[in-house]
Formats: sequence, structure tokens, C-alpha cells
Amino acid sequence: MTVPSPKSSAFYVQFPQGRTPKAQAVLDLLEQAADAARVFTVSHRPKDDDDWLELLSSGLTYDLSGLSGAGAAPKVATRYGVAADTDLDHSAWLRLAPGEHLSGGGSQLPVVRVMAGVVLGLLDLPGAMGVAWGPARTIMSAEHFRRIVPGWLKGGAFPALGLAALARDGAGNVVSEGLSFFAGLELRIEPLLAKQPGLAGKVAVRLIHSLVDGWTVKEPVEVEGPDGEILGVTPEENGKILRVCLAR
Repeated sequence: MTVPSPKSSAFYVQFPQGRTPKAQAVLDLLEQAADAARVFTVSHRPKDDDDWLELLSSGLTYDLSGLSGAGAAPKVATRYGVAADTDLDHSAWLRLAPGEHLSGGGSQLPVVRVMAGVVLGLLDLPGAMGVAWGPARTIMSAEHFRRIVPGWLKGGAFPALGLAALARDGAGNVVSEGLSFFAGLELRIEPLLAKQPGLAGKVAVRLIHSLVDGWTVKEPVEVEGPDGEILGVTPEENGKILRVCLAR
């Protein structure tokens, strides 16, 4: 298994083709929102560039681009709440990424957490359909994003099925993608456990939350799974992979 290199910490907000919101639509959204509901403000609007705005939230700035309608579609491998036949290449996209002063800090949890809150606000723009997350190559429906993110922002579980992804590889393992962006490693759940999709999913979500929360595994350990099973967790490939199996 090859661990994907960290990708740009960007969110992409999806709109119907030809219906990209303009800069004025973002300003109108802020004007209509009550003060308590404004999760961001516009801190800079270039006079000679109608493609981007600088947004400010919790003291951090983010670049919102694609407002001219020229935003490129993100690379997507896993969908949550988005139909398989939805043509992503013929959608319109806004891209939200950390500002220049946050260069190198895009994988820091506080930076991504604040950015996710800004995306929740942008989903109130007319026509917003979904949200893609670059590091995991995921796309989520607007409803899925609204369901999994607010609880995390209030201190709840990390939204593993959205800001990370789970898929089955050719050897029958369930593998994660995007976890390495936050924790520096990916999960590989072995076939015996992977044959129980519901259990494998619960195990992965629990482990992803723990790893993003700071849990580290330097040597093989046994941990209790969500249904009381005993799991073997072993670091491999110089700590870039955590192999998970049923221990007993």
C-alpha cells in the first residue's frame, strides 16, 4: 500500500454548472446574516481581481477563489451522500484554502477546524450542493457535511467519513485515505475483519478519532474494539501504516 502524500488543505464548495456565486453574493450573504450567525467576514477584496476574496474567521485568514467561474474541479475518489452518476467535472467550484500567512500550517487541526466552520457558512450561498476535501479526495453532499461537522466543531468526534475516507483495496483490506494529513499515517484493516463491513467501519472511525486526537502507536498493542472484540494494532512501513486485525 502506498501512502498518499499530503495534499493541499483545501475545501471545494460545489454549485451547478454556470451558477458560480460572485463576490457580491458572498457580501450579500454576510449582510443578510445576523451578527451572531456570521462565522467569517471579508477582510480583503482586490480591486483588480474578481476571482477571489480574503475571508477572516477566528483571527485566521483564508483565500476563497473561483468566484469568476474558472475554478477547477477537485480530484475525487470517494463520495458520501453524492450519487455515483453526478458529473463533478461539469459542476462549478469555489476553493477555500488557508491564507499565505498560514503556509505550512494547513494540516494543523485548529486551522482546518476554523476553515470547516467557514465552509458551513458558505453552504448558505444559493445553489450550494456539496463539499469536497482535497487531502482525502472526498466529496460530501451539503446535507452530509452539515450533519458531521457541527458536532466536531463543538468538541465531538472527528468526522472520519468525510475528512478521511475508507475503501477496499485489491487484497481485501479496508484502507483509509486522508488520515495521514492529520496523523501522519493510514489504517489498513485486514481481510478477516474487513469481511464484516459494519464492524470494520466502526473500528476505523474509532481509531481515526483517537489518532487525530493525538494517540500514537510505536509498537504492537492490543486494544478493545467497539463491540468488545480484541484488536491487534501494529505499526508498519516505518510507522506510515497501522495494520489492524482481530487478535482474539
